[in-house]
Amino acid sequence: MQQHGIIGTQMLKTASIPDDICGIIRRHNHFLQGGSYDRTVEIVLQTADSTSGLIIACALVKGGHLSDVTVKTITKKAKEKSFAAGCDRNRIAVITPLMEIPVFYEYALAGMMLSRTDPGLE
Repeated sequence: MQQHGIIGTQMLKTASIPDDICGIIRRHNHFLQGGSYDRTVEIVLQTADSTSGLIIACALVKGGHLSDVTVKTITKKAKEKSFAAGCDRNRIAVITPLMEIPVFYEYALAGMMLSRTDPGLE
């Protein structure tokens, strides 16, 4: 995880992604960078980072079937502190000035469905 943002930034730079966006990716590791996130893109990235872990955990409970995960499932499991304990619910909550959390879950789940083979989910 200490190289996560650095390697991601290098990959993006080779794809000619603007330096501003690369910097956001490089700094998004909250364990290393800490701090607050003020820009919309930073807030969404922080929320997406934690939400994706929560959604993957929900899918694993469903036998690895992301298609069986619903917003209701995610919302219910997010309330269980022992479920996906490494998922930082406070980082998910930073999205609330921009939208309701269940709406974000809906967008995140739809986005993950588009690339569900990447994390090895069905």
